[in-house]
Amino acid sequence: MTKDTCHRVLELFSKHRKSPGAEFDDSHFLDYLLDKPKGKGAFRNSFSGLRRFNAFWDEVQLEFGVCFSINDRETDFSLEKYCDRIEQLCGSIRSSKASLRNRAKCGFEWNAFVFGNLLLVVLAFALKGFWGLSVLLLLGVVALNYTLVLGHVKERKYLRELETRIVSPGNT
Repeated sequence: MTKDTCHRVLELFSKHRKSPGAEFDDSHFLDYLLDKPKGKGAFRNSFSGLRRFNAFWDEVQLEFGVCFSINDRETDFSLEKYCDRIEQLCGSIRSSKASLRNRAKCGFEWNAFVFGNLLLVVLAFALKGFWGLSVLLLLGVVALNYTLVLGHVKERKYLRELETRIVSPGNT
């Protein structure tokens, strides 16, 4: 692992931590995205931890022009092994491209989207006698649809940006 890689990872790590600058254990540093983790894998047990993890993970991928595999996301890395993995991926563009293709395969869940909308709209019309509840439910459907579509659009934009970064001439 090079010092430059480790230094940059620590900068990004500090940026996404709940308590930047607090001490952490190198052997399971990702847990220290949270304030006081209860043990290994603690960040996976909270919405805040997962949000911080995903933001950190995505920024590291963009910074180094790599794409981690699904197995990498499930691994509890030590700081040293994480930096080693980044350098390994930097040396293997083919591996990053394969992981990116796998991630891009996960498209929009149209079946769940259509079924969920149909179910909620039917429920809203079934409750038309309670017009306030019905209107609230329909507004909830609109808000949920907006959130799901916006999340999908952001994910696609991120994947295009990551693909550009991975295949850029400066990334070897």
